[in-house]
Amino acid sequence: MNNAIVSLAINTSRDIFRQPLFYIITGVGSCFTLSSLFFTLFAFGEEIRLMREMGISTITICCLVLVSLSAVNSLSKEMESGTILTLLAKPVSRRSVILGKFFGILIVVVSEFLILGSLLVISLCLKNLLDFHEGFFSSIMHLGGATFLQLFLSFLQVEIMCVIAIAGSMYLSMAANLSCCVFVYIVGNMLSLVQKLFNTSEGGFPWVLSFLYVFFPNLEGMCAIGMGNSLEELNFKYVLFMVVYTILYSILIITVVCEMFEKRECD
Repeated sequence: MNNAIVSLAINTSRDIFRQPLFYIITGVGSCFTLSSLFFTLFAFGEEIRLMREMGISTITICCLVLVSLSAVNSLSKEMESGTILTLLAKPVSRRSVILGKFFGILIVVVSEFLILGSLLVISLCLKNLLDFHEGFFSSIMHLGGATFLQLFLSFLQVEIMCVIAIAGSMYLSMAANLSCCVFVYIVGNMLSLVQKLFNTSEGGFPWVLSFLYVFFPNLEGMCAIGMGNSLEELNFKYVLFMVVYTILYSILIITVVCEMFEKRECD
């Protein structure tokens, strides 16, 4: 990674951290994560599982909103206002601009996951302490590892959506880009359902299913909801496979975006 990419990533993350949007999303996510302590009072023994699933869903949604809006603000608005011409006038390649923006947004997303994820683990440990009288630190050892591993899978989802949001911000407005990201996220989490529908229908369209699997990311495979409650129940080989899949898919999209940006005229 060259110095230009590092500098752009640091400046991009710094600009996002300065925006009120980051603190609003962090505050809302923190409130919903901590309030899960009260939403699961009548879960009849499933409080920990429900708290974890509610917390992971909240963190994922907050980070998806942050990624989509940050991609628009850091790239689309700069292209519309023409401020990106000042950056391109310097000895910085367009590929470095895309990679710098991507890694800068990713730094912010990692920070958001760490903040909200830590709050989720603390909430789970407090719930375990109050209901089952298990020690706080032993609860961290028991629940923290599995929770952070599940959050890591959710982070893979957000990382892929970050690439897609950057790709869309080059040609789409904010509303159109957000709509596109929501559509991709929904389809990517419903691929198995679509496959079942095509398998049960007579004379289906297998080419449609192949199209979906090629062009839409398999976000459903990274869904952490419903996984085990401990590290022993989680399949590390599967997690490693999804990490490799995420890296390859991201490299493919980033390569296409860089090629498109090289040919685009910034007026």
